[in-house]
Amino acid sequence: MRIDVFHHVSWSNEAPPWADQIIDRVSLALDKLEMMMSTLEELTGVLGEIGSEVDKVSADTEKLLADLAAIPTPGMTPEQQAAVDAAVVSATSIRDRLKALDDKVPDAA
Repeated sequence: MRIDVFHHVSWSNEAPPWADQIIDRVSLALDKLEMMMSTLEELTGVLGEIGSEVDKVSADTEKLLADLAAIPTPGMTPEQQAAVDAAVVSATSIRDRLKALDDKVPDAA
């Protein structure tokens, strides 16, 4: 013997009162998700810009170190040699800090 039971609910052309609450919550969740995606896209762009700027400064620092290394030291006064040595130390410090910063920023995909 087979018994089929059908439960039929009929609304009189109106959704139940809780339906609007569900629609509002889903709409709010979708709005928040859209805002988060927009923020993530913006963040990705900013990280790419930061990476480019770090690359530029890093290249400038490497060039400065190469230029300082190419300065002929014979005939320099002790003060001039001390100034070149100080510039090398400063440029090396900048390079190392840039490397540390670059390591914190993810590479652009």
